[in-house]
Amino acid sequence: MRALSRVLAAFAAFTASVPGAAAPGAAAPPPAAKETPRAGLRLFVNGTVVTVDGKMSEAQAVAVRDGRIVVVGTNEEVLKLKTPEAAVVDLAGKTLMPGFVEVHTHPILKMVVESYTVDIRPTTGHTDGAAIWATIRETVAKAKPGQYLVFFGWDPLLQKGLKNPTRKELDAIAPDNPLFLWGTSVHIGFANTAAFRYAGIDRNTSDPTGAMGGTFGRDADGELNGRIDQGGPIAMLLKPYLTKVIGDPQQATDAVYRGWLANARDGVTTVSDAVLLDEAMLLYGMVAGKQGSIRVRGYAIDYQKYPPGRGTEMVQATGGKLFVDGSPWTGTITMTKPYLVNDTTVKVMDTPAGYVQKPYVSQAELDAFVGDILRTKRSAAIHAEGDAAIEMALDAVEKGLRAYPTEDHRIRLEHAPMIRDDQLARAKRLGVQVSFLMAHVRYWGDVVTTLVGEELGERWCPVGSAKKAGVNYSFHFDGPTSPNRPLETLQTATTRRTVRGRVLGPSERISVDDAIRGYTVNAAYQLFLDKEVGSIEVGKAADLIVLSENPRKVDPEKISGIKVLATYVNGKEYWREGM
Repeated sequence: MRALSRVLAAFAAFTASVPGAAAPGAAAPPPAAKETPRAGLRLFVNGTVVTVDGKMSEAQAVAVRDGRIVVVGTNEEVLKLKTPEAAVVDLAGKTLMPGFVEVHTHPILKMVVESYTVDIRPTTGHTDGAAIWATIRETVAKAKPGQYLVFFGWDPLLQKGLKNPTRKELDAIAPDNPLFLWGTSVHIGFANTAAFRYAGIDRNTSDPTGAMGGTFGRDADGELNGRIDQGGPIAMLLKPYLTKVIGDPQQATDAVYRGWLANARDGVTTVSDAVLLDEAMLLYGMVAGKQGSIRVRGYAIDYQKYPPGRGTEMVQATGGKLFVDGSPWTGTITMTKPYLVNDTTVKVMDTPAGYVQKPYVSQAELDAFVGDILRTKRSAAIHAEGDAAIEMALDAVEKGLRAYPTEDHRIRLEHAPMIRDDQLARAKRLGVQVSFLMAHVRYWGDVVTTLVGEELGERWCPVGSAKKAGVNYSFHFDGPTSPNRPLETLQTATTRRTVRGRVLGPSERISVDDAIRGYTVNAAYQLFLDKEVGSIEVGKAADLIVLSENPRKVDPEKISGIKVLATYVNGKEYWREGM
């Protein structure tokens, strides 16, 4: 979401209060030099160590010194290093694994959603449309006149009985309060007149353009109809509200730290901010210096501000970000064929028969972006969901590589649920990476065939095909759009089972080992961190998690029930529960 963090008053105050900090919108200085402390000598013994090395070998114990792995082997080999000062962790038969590497999330947006909106997400159990409307009406009735109300998680595809509202319908519900219903995908929202007025948006307001463009929906007379698509317009609408409600810098840093603890609780030791901004970079650095951080990387819209490798060991920019299309669940992905015509697509999604979403950038703009990325020796994350959007991205990479031959660019396609076999072969040839959001299968897998047909729906997020094609793939949860549950993702990748029990595209299932690699070493490779994290090998950083059971041994249908008991970053305990 473009500049959501920029609209936070806390960020403006924060940059003004830090000596030497840049003004909002300018290139911020590197984060604070102090980083997450390292453990001196820590010995993990009496467990099952899933190393995720090239052979997926297992060991019994691991020794860590000054944040680095120094021995992987037996209890006897590790305990030879024991000293009176050494911290010994008795795994008691539990499993030690590399921490999960999350290549695509939105930490600041997640913070905003969890702190300043009412949660109505279907992925958190809100699936009854009547109950959701009751929640909205009850909240409006209790609100003070003029109080701004934001509800996050609107999703008629998964919430029975809902239909996208018009501006006038929302006006009738909340005549005296700005009201915004924000879609689960983040790419869509619905606002009433008071919300538009609060933001200074009217029928004469132009749609934003560029990499974070989008549209304000309009009726036949050109009046705003309440619908808003994509990050630019949503940021314009929410800017004055967020500027008013966000508190002081301490509140913001504490919220980020709570986010890192939540990630650690789920076994995530590395996150990548998919729309990195200066203010967020500065916040992350301050949290690293004050409370201690998990490992952070990021992709920026304004990537030119970030020299390759800018930052510190714990907080760095990786490359640039660009959106080609929107979300499959809002009718805004760019496909070669239109959505099917039925009650779900036409009446629930409001997608006109035969409608094909135009890309949010032109091929020339995309070509220029990729060319500049390669010319300046950066990497990139390109949001491309529909097969036509994916084709545009691959065309841009191919053209860019002809002009600036680069063997190791690790440009990645984000989500790419419709990537075809011919496109996977092309991606392999071009060195393009792919990251899949398996929540698409688990939570939306029961409706996707209604939108695009059985053949395309069955191979949605085709991990098995990517593995067969030799394309390096990873997984992500894209917070706050889906739950922060990597173990649930492993289960979905191996079973392809939806929340209603359907097995969607059994031929696209992969082994548990391949699923583990997708959320560890494969993901680390995409972030240029494969020599640092992603596996338990001598010399790597000790970013480790302790699990209640070995995911390689349990029934694949029960992987999501495994508990994360402890998380270590650079060998230091970052989070613990149950050990």
